Amino acid sequence: MKLPSLSFDFIKSTDLSPYLTKGADAGNGVTLMIGDVYTYLLLGSGPLLIIAALVLVKVMYGRVKFFALEFGNGGFFGRLKIIGPSIVLGVALFLLGAGATWLGWQSMGYSVTLSAQGLHEVTRSQSIRYEWSDAMSAAERIKSTEFWVAFAKDGRKCRVAFQQRYIGEKLQDNAIAIAEAALAYSKVPRIKQDGSISAP
Repeated sequence: MKLPSLSFDFIKSTDLSPYLTKGADAGNGVTLMIGDVYTYLLLGSGPLLIIAALVLVKVMYGRVKFFALEFGNGGFFGRLKIIGPSIVLGVALFLLGAGATWLGWQSMGYSVTLSAQGLHEVTRSQSIRYEWSDAMSAAERIKSTEFWVAFAKDGRKCRVAFQQRYIGEKLQDNAIAIAEAALAYSKVPRIKQDGSISAP
């Protein structure tokens, strides 16, 4: 039996577009990646949380004898009762740190590339290609400042937002040219800012 790989699959319907703030020229398209700020924040905070968890448990374990005696609980269960909340907090910090580190590592391998053929989504475990026929909605106006396009295929969803303030004018213009050419004669619903569908 093949076990499912750990990747961004568990949030395959989550909108990652707000975090796609790093752009690159892909030759025939524009590639977006999760910004370094988010990636390194996760990779940096994860180990710190793990260290904090280990230090907390170690320090409290060293002091548990004195806490236990002070409260008249010198036995094993008495000591366990005193250190119990610290162990629970330490485990929570450890799991949170491990999760943050894992997400940071995953984010370094995540990217989406918009081209004339559609959208190419890459994760640590797989590569998914969406055709333009898989586009399910798009911003009402393809503006120079920002716009977005959403795709769906086989139960997966991927929404990409291109924002000039993050990727620069050149990459934004390239993305606009690709999107306008693909959506010019398309029946993809165009969504207004208030969430309603724009009239054709």
